[in-house]
Amino acid sequence: MKDGFVETAHGRIHYLEAGSGKPIILLHSNGNSAYEYDHLIERLAGKHRAIAWDQPGHGDSDRIVRHYSVEDYSDAVVAFMDALGIDKANVLGASIGGMICTDLGARHADRIDHLFVVEAPARSQEEWAAEWLRTERNWTSPVQAMDQLTPRFRNVTPEFLERWNIDRQKAGAWTMLDVMWALRLYDSRGAIPKVTAKTMAIFGENNRIKAYAPLYEAGIPGVRIELMKDCGHFPMVDDPEALAKLVDDFVGA
Repeated sequence: MKDGFVETAHGRIHYLEAGSGKPIILLHSNGNSAYEYDHLIERLAGKHRAIAWDQPGHGDSDRIVRHYSVEDYSDAVVAFMDALGIDKANVLGASIGGMICTDLGARHADRIDHLFVVEAPARSQEEWAAEWLRTERNWTSPVQAMDQLTPRFRNVTPEFLERWNIDRQKAGAWTMLDVMWALRLYDSRGAIPKVTAKTMAIFGENNRIKAYAPLYEAGIPGVRIELMKDCGHFPMVDDPEALAKLVDDFVGA
């Protein structure tokens, strides 16, 4: 595993990379970083050039100084690919990363080989409004305790909790809540039917985001829907081996 930085129109972007072959770009969830994919990268590196970025405003990438929309983050992925000299790639993203994948599939499908949309919250505007106070509580307190994470993962170690809180503090409350505004303001239900890339939509069976699977199934011709057993919102952490197998099977299909 190696660290790298590239300069883009969206600032300096930090990434982790391992392996060789066809590139697969990994987009992390809100408040996290490329380190969220440590264990998945290990499993993908034997067959792929696995590259996990730090989203602008997160990790060791440059801060954002204005509101970033989902479209802005999607354009930043394309700029990141350009800086690395990558014309086309497989792309996998979780949560906000999954919604960025949806936008990539809708607006930049010519840059995508296979798309993996993981746990993307395609909420209605009514759902966002009803959830907003809980959203503010979660994302304006960067440091979290062990008991807040335990229900969300198969196994939470002290080392995992430390990395979780380091990354959330790097991002900071303003940026994390701004990401949630990006999700709330994005027309996910309008974008899904515009996706033309070869797509797999992945959901954890233990998380309520799976309720949005029918939107992807109805909206994207030929989409493959996968429900990951005993996983929640973070299958790359709960079961990286099973997720890597889904990637290999779909890319090889």
